[in-house]
Order: sequence, then C-alpha cells, then structure tokens
Amino acid sequence: MRVLLFLRKDPLGAALIVYLFAVGLTGLPCEQIGRLFSDDARTASMAGMALCRAVSAAVMFFFCVQLGLFDAPRRNCGLRSVFAVLPALLVALNNAPVIALISGTARVNAGGFAIALFALQCIAVAAFEETAFRAALFPLMLQHFGTGRRARFSAVLLSSALFGLTHLLNLFSGAGAGAVALQVGYSFLIGGMLAIVYLHTGSLAACILLHAVYNFGGTLVPTLGEGAFAEIWNLPTVLLTAALAVFAVMFYVRLLLREGPRRAADLFRLTPQQRFVLRGAIV
Repeated sequence: MRVLLFLRKDPLGAALIVYLFAVGLTGLPCEQIGRLFSDDARTASMAGMALCRAVSAAVMFFFCVQLGLFDAPRRNCGLRSVFAVLPALLVALNNAPVIALISGTARVNAGGFAIALFALQCIAVAAFEETAFRAALFPLMLQHFGTGRRARFSAVLLSSALFGLTHLLNLFSGAGAGAVALQVGYSFLIGGMLAIVYLHTGSLAACILLHAVYNFGGTLVPTLGEGAFAEIWNLPTVLLTAALAVFAVMFYVRLLLREGPRRAADLFRLTPQQRFVLRGAIV
C-alpha cells in the first residue's frame, strides 16, 4: 500500500507539500558535508553537493513511489520519443562554450578526477530537480488542472515557474541579483521544455540526462576553468543560441498542442486498486 496515496485526493495540496519539501532539501549543508571527504574547498563543494543532491533525489523518488506516480503503465513512443528529445539535446549541448574552447579564449584547468566529480555533481543535481519537478510536481499539476490544451499549458507554466523561482534561493549563497534573475529566467524555459519532454516520452531518465548535460556544459568553465563572460558568449554563440531557442520554443509549443488528453493522463493515472482505496475521490 502506498502510504501517501491519500494525498492524491488533493493534488494541488500534494504538489505544495512536494514543493516545500524539495525546497527544504536544498538547504542541506553541502559544503560542510563535503569537508568530511576533502580539505580542498573546490573538491569538498562538489563532493558535498553530489552527495546531498543524490540523497535528495532518492527521497523525492520515494515520494513519487508512495504517491503512486510510477504505478500506471506508460506507453512506449519509440522513434517519436527520439524526435521529441533531439531539440532539447541540441539546446543542452549548445550550452557548452564550444566556440570559446576551440578558439582558446576559454579553457578547463582541472584534471580528470575533478571533471568526473563535477559530472557526478551535475547528474545528482539533475536527478533531484527532475524527480521533484517533472516526476512529482508536474503530474500533480496535470491531475489538478486536467488534460485539455489549456490545462496542459497551465500545468507546464506553473510547474516551470516554481522551478525557476526556486533558484531565487541562490541569493542566500552570495550570488549576484543579476545572475540569479538570469538563472530564474532560463530555468523557467528549460523547465517548460523538459516538462513537455516528460509529457511526451514519460521518461524521467531522458529528462535527467538532458538536464545534466545542460548544467555540465554551461558551468564547466566557470567552475573548473577560466574565460571572460564576453569571450564565452561571443557573437556566433549568441546568434546560434538565439536561433536554437526560437526553434525549441516553436517545436515544443507545437508538440504540447498536439498531445492528446490520454498522454497527459498517463503521467498521473491511478490504478483500479488505487481508485478503490480513494473511494472514487479522483476523477
């Protein structure tokens, strides 16, 4: 028996509980925990973040299981899933400063161990955030709003807005207001894109991979290398990023409009046994 299944009677309330719990998990003392493994500040920061976010991802996965969000069978989309993921993969890969790295205006100074640890950190962060916001929060929003076109838009927008606003917490870690505002904006867009990918494919693993690749490419140089912002975001990179962003927005909005109610219902559908437990409280 799923011990938290009763929360599905009020999906919006359940979503609020999941969100507040996820926000609470971001407050784990990552750096202090990392110092248990290394005296080097950078290594301790990455190790602590990787461990804390991996544990948080496991907790959120437990929430999803207990809420019955993984119980309903999902349809295998085959090649259609691959095509749905490709634009998001291009966006994620483009987040790496490839042009700056090739031209030498940006470089990575760290060794293989540090890069591998940083990659592990990116995977752990992505696993936590995707489990919390795409596997838990988004299906609960769909259950609350419904599966029609407007309802799907509402679920995508609200879950993505909460995902973006969560990054305001970085202000408490000393990040500048401008940088945080920019992060909130692109997190909202990335969250919307990944929500539609999850809606279309039902694959949490695909969302985690896309998110991890995006984070790894975008923060590798600032974390483990050097390069001026103006050099990393040179004119060719800006133009390519803008073109990919416009293409991705058009592609995923069209995909969201084309999805039918059945696909949306697949993300939160209750089994007959669960419906019996809730005594018909879920429609």
